Amino acid sequence: MGNPARILLRPFQSRRQRTTTALELSGEWLKLAQVEVGAKGKRLLRLIARPVAPQEELSQTLVDLFKTGMSSADSIVISIPRNLVTVRNLQLPTADPHELKEMIDLQAAKQTPYAKEEIIADFQVVRRSPEGYTDVVLITTHRSVSNRCLKILDDFHLKAAGIRLSSHGVLSSWQLMRGATRDEERGPTAVLDIDSNFSDFLVTRSGAVTFTKALSIGSAKLAEEENEIEKLAEEIQRAVDIYESERVGQGITKLVVTGAEVDLARLIPSLTAKLRLPVQRVSLVERLPGAREAMDLPEAQRGSVSFAAVLGLAWNAESAGIDLTPQEVRLREALEHKGRAIMVMGILGVSILTALTALVSQHVYFKKQYLEQLDGEISRTQQAVNDVEALKKKLKIIRAAERLENSSLEILSVLHRSTPPEIYLRTIAFEEQSQVVLKGMAQKMSTVFEFVSTLEKLPNFRQVKTKNATRSGSKDGSDEIEFEITCPLAKKNET
Repeated sequence: MGNPARILLRPFQSRRQRTTTALELSGEWLKLAQVEVGAKGKRLLRLIARPVAPQEELSQTLVDLFKTGMSSADSIVISIPRNLVTVRNLQLPTADPHELKEMIDLQAAKQTPYAKEEIIADFQVVRRSPEGYTDVVLITTHRSVSNRCLKILDDFHLKAAGIRLSSHGVLSSWQLMRGATRDEERGPTAVLDIDSNFSDFLVTRSGAVTFTKALSIGSAKLAEEENEIEKLAEEIQRAVDIYESERVGQGITKLVVTGAEVDLARLIPSLTAKLRLPVQRVSLVERLPGAREAMDLPEAQRGSVSFAAVLGLAWNAESAGIDLTPQEVRLREALEHKGRAIMVMGILGVSILTALTALVSQHVYFKKQYLEQLDGEISRTQQAVNDVEALKKKLKIIRAAERLENSSLEILSVLHRSTPPEIYLRTIAFEEQSQVVLKGMAQKMSTVFEFVSTLEKLPNFRQVKTKNATRSGSKDGSDEIEFEITCPLAKKNET
């Protein structure tokens, strides 16, 4: 048994700490991994495995596990074993996300013997080629597999944060253990995770699972029969042949063996000779600090199960990239989340409205006080203001009397602003205090009349007349209107 001090959560945990739990029901085993995430990083709390055969024994085991350190505030991730799902590598002739989703929906129904409404499917993009093709890993499982796991949590009033494939947990554990020794990945790496009743063979490249296949031989068969090692090697070779025939990626550079403790003295040489690849054994308890102390399972079964999947998902559940949660559950949770968000928004809206009302009232009060103060200042300065206004009126009258109106400069300025571009003025004859005579040309007679109308409206002139307007031909053969306009100047103060 593990150290009890590591099993029970502290009652006064820091709010910055949170706990992620990964739960897997695999054949005759119930496995659980729990990781605490705090300000100082991540810490492994528990690795638990319990043999559960009858349903009532499963319920009692869950009661024992959940009452020691589990709460509704924890993040719980469900791991579905690789042997309970169907995985296919597909190359689809599109790079458009919407078309890709439609193609995946069609392929998901073809890859299983079940009806479309009986399966749950998700996919992960492996590679997009320049030619417009997309390589994907399609994952399907029967709806009953996911529903069973969700029903177990629902009986304990707990909710799942997601349903993941165990292969992604194995990859995450391998990355965690590889990071501890700083092993370099120089090409596609095959990982063989040996569990109690099956093994998961997967190929990883650039931090993603590009291929995975469930093998029928696990630690139980390897312990019972001597020739099972050769059979396991043959199954791995067939998996490698499938990987290479589907051209999922480059050739495998090495094989890493994780999971249950088996007869390594015979297994590794046999795999090396069969596959002609470097084979390396990676032990979780040896590479991950604290793993041995956190492990809790019957002594007789130590080394017969793999914790790689649940540990990897508890350590980094978001790296999986897929979710096998039923669509109706996702919609229900989204509606609940939206309802909570609306309620929070309503509370915030009322609070903001109350605060704004108080601010507006305070603003109006201060404005009123300020206006009363201004009214007092105006009353005190009213006489001085009246004197200043009277002086300004006198100055305006004096400046108006002194202003020289209808000067030549003013007339030129007025003509410059009023003459349209269609009018060409050749001469401007200015007779001071009398009139202005304009001579020029235009293309149309209507333009001359419009110009006369414009001048008539100016306050500088009165009774503007067209003295002469004759049509003549130009050098380029077009007609032109030569005109002469008389503009008598308006007298001073004349309206």
